[in-house]
Amino acid sequence: MVRPAWTGARHCSVIGAAHRRQGKPCQDASRVCQVGPELQLLLVSDGHGSSRYRLSDVGSQLACAAAEESVAALARTLSLQDQDGWRRQLAQELPAAIQQRWLRAIEEHWSSQAASADEAFSSALYGCTLGLVLLSPDWWGCTGIGDWDLVEIHADGDARLANQEQLNNATGEATLSLCQSEALGAWSSRVQLQSALPTTALVLCTDGVRKSCATDEDFLQLCQQMLEIQGEALVQGLEEITAQGSGDDVSVAIAQRSEPPRRGKAGILTALGAAAALIAGGLWWWPKAPDPLALEIQQLCQHPERIEASLKQRRQQFLAFKSSPAQAQALLDHPERDPLGALIASNAPGAKAEPKVCPALEQALRAQWEAASETQGPSRAPARP
Repeated sequence: MVRPAWTGARHCSVIGAAHRRQGKPCQDASRVCQVGPELQLLLVSDGHGSSRYRLSDVGSQLACAAAEESVAALARTLSLQDQDGWRRQLAQELPAAIQQRWLRAIEEHWSSQAASADEAFSSALYGCTLGLVLLSPDWWGCTGIGDWDLVEIHADGDARLANQEQLNNATGEATLSLCQSEALGAWSSRVQLQSALPTTALVLCTDGVRKSCATDEDFLQLCQQMLEIQGEALVQGLEEITAQGSGDDVSVAIAQRSEPPRRGKAGILTALGAAAALIAGGLWWWPKAPDPLALEIQQLCQHPERIEASLKQRRQQFLAFKSSPAQAQALLDHPERDPLGALIASNAPGAKAEPKVCPALEQALRAQWEAASETQGPSRAPARP
């Protein structure tokens, strides 16, 4: 039986609307590579972006390069027919090889920087996530680390979330990172290798895409429609996604088989209509205009394991809002600039109307406000003249 080939592989990374306003570089990177006669590779990487990870835009680019080199080296020695061998590689040897190449690359980059003479090297400066998908004629496989998402679309047009990060609450991390040597064993939890036969397309995304959708159903529908979009139209569409959604950088890497999904007439018209509108007017299909604050609450409550780490990273914001309610109100007036900050502001003491949140988020917010009160101590009376 002749398997349809993977075709139309493409990728795109777009700077987030929030990062653009702040004058920051795009922290995302993506690639599509031919690493063997019959083996293709999809890659996305998301640099963490805060001051602690100030070179993560470089880290994400070097992560993709390290993954491509490591897979290409493996493909020269391991037959595509040895599926068990590839499954073992995805879980163990390949992650270690990628991390070692990445560490060498970031150390070389650091040594070329002027700051390296006055500051100690740390891999955390380059911290990023990495998701990779291998495409052979008979099977596809994936592995990686961090909060990337993989959507699988079948010939009947059905889309499902095939792979996502599942964090243990005990980790205390918002997401796992390539810079964490102790997290190397976590790659195995993301390993999949399965027959390519029922799959028509795969869409690999950094977390900014899913965070920009009001529901996972919207996210899956968006991935289906992205199959109809290429080139500059895809760039414009992703720019619209980040502007109306999370404000985060967004990246996708897409591969399709030569047999397109069998979509109903209504589905075809919807997708083609979206593509036409996008190309003609720079617009993008959007299922709902999400409220940034509500979207942030939904994302955190859907992933309660990320709540504590996310809020702890904003400790200074809790302190600032407690001492200056005007700062909190200014952010509430423009929640799209910083949805998580707006959530914290909406929960500040004396806030006019607190949004409804899940119990886990309510408890974590209360704990952070109590910690802020203990840090500031009791209010002091003004000094007498």
